Amino acid sequence: MAAASAMYVLSSVKNTSGIQKTVALPVILALSLCSHFALDAVPHFELQMLSNVLIGSLIILFLLYIAWRDKDVFVLVSAFLGALPDVMWVLKISPRFDEMHSFLHSTVTHAPPYSIILELLALASIVFIIYKAPRKT
Repeated sequence: MAAASAMYVLSSVKNTSGIQKTVALPVILALSLCSHFALDAVPHFELQMLSNVLIGSLIILFLLYIAWRDKDVFVLVSAFLGALPDVMWVLKISPRFDEMHSFLHSTVTHAPPYSIILELLALASIVFIIYKAPRKT
């Protein structure tokens, strides 16, 4: 979610208009969805569902604040698209999708324990970038 929102926030799409925005916005939103699969391909520490929900809830609250502050709903749309593959996987929407999601997911089953620290540092960096990113003009 945070990485997908960061891609949107850091893009110039929010400061464009007309045909340029009509073309760029769907591209950024598609990349928000694809970012999930790109990050899943990187070996990472798998948290339990409760930890994921707690961290995800904090990120959602933060992104709600950013969307309100910047008056930009696409911060939330991009976050939703970044999380959508896991939501579909948890809800078991489609066996075919689950196969594809598993195929694209890293096959490393046990990342080293210190990797969670690296992931949290990366998340903190992304949150900082989103918070400090220039606002829509």
